[in-house]
Amino acid sequence: MRPVVEWPHGKKICATLTVAFEAFTRGGHFKKTKPGEVNLVSISHANYGGNAGIWRILEIMKRNGVRATIDVNGLAVEKWPEAVRALAEAGNEIAGHGTMNDIKMTDLDEDGQRREIREVNRTIKAITGKQPVGWVSPGGHHTAETLRLLAEEGYTWSGDQCDDDLPYVVDVGGKRMTIIPKHWYFNDWRAWNGGASDGETAFRGFRDSFDFVLEEALRGKPGRIDALVHAELGGRPYMAHAFEKMIRYVRQHDDIVWFPTRDEIAGHMLKNSPSAEVYKPMG
Repeated sequence: MRPVVEWPHGKKICATLTVAFEAFTRGGHFKKTKPGEVNLVSISHANYGGNAGIWRILEIMKRNGVRATIDVNGLAVEKWPEAVRALAEAGNEIAGHGTMNDIKMTDLDEDGQRREIREVNRTIKAITGKQPVGWVSPGGHHTAETLRLLAEEGYTWSGDQCDDDLPYVVDVGGKRMTIIPKHWYFNDWRAWNGGASDGETAFRGFRDSFDFVLEEALRGKPGRIDALVHAELGGRPYMAHAFEKMIRYVRQHDDIVWFPTRDEIAGHMLKNSPSAEVYKPMG
């Protein structure tokens, strides 16, 4: 039988918001690059996230009284420190997301990964005053060593894995870490389709998924749902309106929905999970 996670205060659903705030050196999510090429229009498209998109997303969250976990890479912190500071001051969690999205953990050896983590820690702490405790590798690409390295560097949760709906606690190198799985379903990169899709379709898919999770929860199985937007995509009006509709739809159920950041999920899980299985990268 699959374990049941109990949310605080008897809530039935844990609803999370994720914002990917990224910067690139060769090309972003729009118009892919060839090996070694720098695609300026793709970089320009990605820069929309820090120049405009992240501010719109922050306004949406403030307007609706919710917070998110912001997966931010070091280069984005350096390019847009005012935005990162404003996000942190509004109560959002700032999580590590690599130094830049062009670098994947899977391309690095163990020492290279450790340097990557430490550089992200240094960059974020310089702006927010706090080291991040959560990590999502660019693209989720991680190695068998990544989780242990994160634990050694003071992290409490990882969002790279995508093998469950609910969070769970593992023992990695004698330290306990919370896995908060990546859901993938509502990810605006998938919904964007180069701008050919539309926000209303994205909203309907999210709404139907929430309703399904709600029905399961009311039958006795507390659940979780997540909405992920990228500052350069979901921060544009063509998708931002759907993100706000998602938040408002979930907030109709405030009596049974817990709206935490991921560091709060990790704290809850570590406090209420006395035992932990040894982490096995292959599952």
